[in-house]
Amino acid sequence: MERTMEDRAQVLTTTEARQASPRRLNLRVLVVSMALAVVVAATLYYAVYTNPRSPIGIPEEPAATATPDEATAPPAAP
Repeated sequence: MERTMEDRAQVLTTTEARQASPRRLNLRVLVVSMALAVVVAATLYYAVYTNPRSPIGIPEEPAATATPDEATAPPAAP
């Protein structure tokens, strides 16, 4: 026996039609993982840039620069 279109039609709620969960577990996972990523990034930033021995941290001494007189002086003769 064949079913008609009216027999197959169902009335679904919006949650059922979207196949969503009212508990919003995906949102919780995304929020918690984003917060964890921010904490890890802040910790690494703090550890690298506050360590005075870090090669990429802020240098302790300014780099030596040539004075204008040294830069324009001719090279010494051998």
